[in-house]
Parts: sequence; structure tokens; C-alpha cells
Amino acid sequence: MKTFTLVKWHRLLLWLGGATLIIFALSGITHPIMSWTGPQAVTMRPPALQLDGVTLQQAMQRINTAQLPAQALVKLVPYRDTALVQLTANLSTARQYLTLDDSTAPDDQDVAIWLASHYSGEAEANVTTVALLNTFTNAYPSVNRLLPVYQVDYQNGLSLYIHTESLSMAGITTPYKTAVQAVFRQLHSWQWLDATPVLKVVVMTILLGSALLLALSGAWLLFKLPFAARRRGLRRWHYALSWLLVVPVVLYLLTGIYHFSYKQLAADTAGLTLPAAQPLPAQPALAGSVFQSLDSTAMYNSASLVQADGSWYWRLSEFNPQQQADRSSRFNGQQSEQGAQFLALTAGAPALDDATYARLLAAKFTGLAADKLTNQTLISRFGPDYDFRNKRLPVWQLDYAGGRLFVDAVSGQLIEQQSQASRFERYSFSFVHKWGILQPLLGREGRDMVVVGIMLLVLLMAGVGFAMRLRRRKHPTPK
Repeated sequence: MKTFTLVKWHRLLLWLGGATLIIFALSGITHPIMSWTGPQAVTMRPPALQLDGVTLQQAMQRINTAQLPAQALVKLVPYRDTALVQLTANLSTARQYLTLDDSTAPDDQDVAIWLASHYSGEAEANVTTVALLNTFTNAYPSVNRLLPVYQVDYQNGLSLYIHTESLSMAGITTPYKTAVQAVFRQLHSWQWLDATPVLKVVVMTILLGSALLLALSGAWLLFKLPFAARRRGLRRWHYALSWLLVVPVVLYLLTGIYHFSYKQLAADTAGLTLPAAQPLPAQPALAGSVFQSLDSTAMYNSASLVQADGSWYWRLSEFNPQQQADRSSRFNGQQSEQGAQFLALTAGAPALDDATYARLLAAKFTGLAADKLTNQTLISRFGPDYDFRNKRLPVWQLDYAGGRLFVDAVSGQLIEQQSQASRFERYSFSFVHKWGILQPLLGREGRDMVVVGIMLLVLLMAGVGFAMRLRRRKHPTPK
């Protein structure tokens, strides 16, 4: 193609492709700004639970005398200055509770309000409204993954999203953060077209295609046209910025197109799956050795009633006092427990540890023999394979032929299951599109600052290009 013809096409592509770059650069900047300036929790540590053998025995007796139907998950959780038995039948309904002394139990909303005040530092008296969300909203989008959650609103405009099963804060926002988040979702992800997926594909193809062709034609012209020494004014600035940004912009667009295309064509990633509901054990009082094995001064997050190879155990999640509330620690990830203990309910039950239990869970979810699962690793930080959206730490990672899965031993839940193709797309999106490759060197905030700087330069380059084009239309070159 002649250089003159390519220049003509580059100028024509400027209107749509340049506008696309401006839209995506501006909306891309909002994401780190939202993270920098959004509200923060006063703590990321879950409430602590103090346990002894007597408490476990009372919990087991309440479970037996209540004659409960089959449950998917039974936990002993903290609530104010006591402990409650928490019952989860499925992932879509509110949890139920039993007190240890047969008094009236709080409902799930009461627990959510208490947890919200724990994480926010706000008084419960300042709560204005509470709502159970079974679907995602503009303020609580699907990237958060956890449902159902309680939205707890305070008088000062703060809103927390509480996931009672995991005793966690699933999200925190204010009207300001929700507004900035809406800009990102509507102008970067174009979610306002989700109701018309075919139209969304057509529109995004045109926009991203025009921006990519603009960048590629510009890259070609960099090598074909005279050097900057022969340029003056806006043309020289545009030329210099183009050399600086050509590789980042092309990679940014290619990985964005790959991410969007993959999401349209790939099957949804499996995950967030509870074990099937099962009848609860009718066990006698715990053996005396259980009382002696517990340190009455130790603190725990919760105790889960789990089954492994036909035997029942209490899995005690050991409290991690080192969790921090600062933004960097929250996004990098911190494990909520520093270990786990397994206490058998019956004499003669084999000893069980967390790695073995996680392997049994993975075998059930995949239908594979345990020896087909490899590379078992305890994940205690977020990364490209297991990122911040999943919320829970620690989890166990196990590989198998063609895929990888992550299981949460606290709840016995499958958190995520990935194919090799989905992992490759994650690497592309995390390392290149989001510049995660810089994070080990600069940290998360340093990486975000580089991204914002590059996006501002993209806006400057596009602005100079539009100024040049408008000047040319106003003062055309004589033929």
C-alpha cells in the first residue's frame, strides 16, 4: 500500500478510532482512581471465636436435638459475645441459626448488621436500611461473585455488602464510588449493552477494530515517514508520543480484544459450588480427649462440621491476628486463618489434615481419583490465577489433566475451576492489559500510577492528533 494511501486511511480512522481510544483511556483511569479514593474498612480480620470442648459438645447436642434436615454446611460462628450454629442449605437462601442454650436465635440479617459494624467501625444504631441481594446490582456488580449478600446502609452514605456464610465483607461503597464505578462499567465494559449481546459484539468490534487499525497504521507510518527532526509544532509532539506509546497501545488493544472475544465464546468458569446437602451425624457426646486437645485461650474464626471418607470431624479454623486493613494488604490478599485442626467425633476415626481433606474435596468435585490431582499448593496471596474477585484466602490449588481448581476447606466449597485456555487468557489480561508484569517491581500502587500516566499520554496523543486533523481541514494543503 502506498504511503499516501495509508496516511489517508490513518486520518479517516482518527475520528472513530481516536474517539474510541479516548473513551477507553478515560474510563480506564477511573478504575485506579476508584481504588485510591474509595472507602476502606477499619479491619479485614473476621470476628474471633473462642472455643473449648464444652462449646463443641453443646453445638453437637443442639444439632442432634433440633432434628435438622440435610444441610450442605454446618458451622459454629461468633456472634457478639457468644457462638451460634450456622446452617447453610444452599447458596441462594439466607442462613439459619441455632443458639447453644436453646434461646431465640438471631436471624441472618441480625448477623449481617453485626458484621457490617465490625468491618466498618460504624455503630449499629446508624444503620438506615438492610436488604438481602440475590442478584448483582450497579453498586454491587458481578465481579464480586458472592451471593446472596446483605446490603447494609448507614446514615453517612456508607454501604457494606456482607456475606454471612464466610463472615466476610464482600464489598464496601459510597455514592461517590458507585458513580465512578458506573462510569467504568458503562464506558469501559459497555455493560449497558449486555441486554442485547449481538449488538454489543457488533459495536465493540467496530470500536476496537477501528482503534487497532488506527494504531497499526500509525505504527507503520512511524517507519515510513521522515524523522522528527523534520517536523515542527504539533506534528513533532504527535510523532514523539507515537514512538513512546505504539507498543503499549497496540498490546492494550490486542489484549482487550482477546479478553472481550474470550468472554463471548468461552463457557462460564465453574465455581462457587457447595457439596450436596447431606444428613447430619447423630453422635454421642465428644470424647474426653477432645476437651484436653483444645487450648481454651486460643482464638478461631469458625468451626466447620465436615465429613471425610465416612467419618465426621470438627474443622477448626485458626484465627490469624496479622490481617491488616490497608488497601495494599487487602488487594494483595491475606489469609484469614493461620492453620486448621481436625477433631474426630468418633473414636477410631483416622487422623485428618487440611491438605488431605482438600484433596478429597477436589476428587469429589472433579470425579477423578486422588492420584490424578497434582501440584497441590496452599494459596495465601492473590495472583493472576486466583485473583482478588474470589475474596477467600487461603484456598487449596490442585491441577489435573486439562485444568485447575481451587477449593476452600473451611466451607468444603469449590471456589473456581479453570481450563488451560482460561488460564492463558487470564495471564494475557492480568500481565499485559492490566500491566501486572510491573507489580513485583513497583507494587500495586506503583503499577497503577504507571497505568494512569500511560493513559494520560494516550489522551494527549489523541488530542494532538485531533488538533492536527482539524487544523488540516481548516487550512488544507494546496494540491
